[in-house]
Amino acid sequence: MNKHHKTLLADIEKQKGRGSEHSAKDSYMLSGHFYYDISVPVRRMVVKEWLKNNPKLTNKEMIALVDSLYHGKSHEEKSVASRLLANRDLRATVSLKQLDEWLGELVGWAEIDGICQNTYTAEELLGKWKQWESFLRKLSKDKNINKRRASIVLLTGPITYSNDKRILALSFELIDKLKHEKPIIISKAISWLLRSGVKQHKKAIGEYVKKNSETLPKIAVRETVRKIETGRK
Repeated sequence: MNKHHKTLLADIEKQKGRGSEHSAKDSYMLSGHFYYDISVPVRRMVVKEWLKNNPKLTNKEMIALVDSLYHGKSHEEKSVASRLLANRDLRATVSLKQLDEWLGELVGWAEIDGICQNTYTAEELLGKWKQWESFLRKLSKDKNINKRRASIVLLTGPITYSNDKRILALSFELIDKLKHEKPIIISKAISWLLRSGVKQHKKAIGEYVKKNSETLPKIAVRETVRKIETGRK
């Protein structure tokens, strides 16, 4: 275990049982990983304090820490790793091969969304579009359902803030590939991506949902139509 990982883990263990809003048995949290039952605000505090006490680590040292945390036993260690990736300069040193390996250590909605939701920006994806396009297509075909969810969730932030048609086209492509899957971990991700696209691509999203209403998950159709009509989820 990385020495900085040991320090952070000790900080996590001190906070055990501090008021999480979810149970380890909730469908959102369920991963099979050990759970310290620590709320998101407390995790943020742990990361903030640790960063304040360790301001001079190099990106190489930080990546080694993040890698060690993702291979940790608990949900909280993996969650803290994703919070450290909020640093854009740090993310710039992470290869897609490395990201793929980390995704393989994660199980369930909360862990996948922690690393995929609003972490990578539209500018980051578009700056290396060919690589990201190939990577997301690969994830969408992976036998691991968590990686298939990741292929969708990684686009929810970029499509919210960018009107670039490449992001929209890839979103439709991946949704078409996954829309026949029944597990809610996929159908809810599809709904999320479609709703996220309404801000920048309202007309195109509306036309797509109308055209594909018989094949899209019913929950995705219902929630997206409501988003278009009311502006609410």
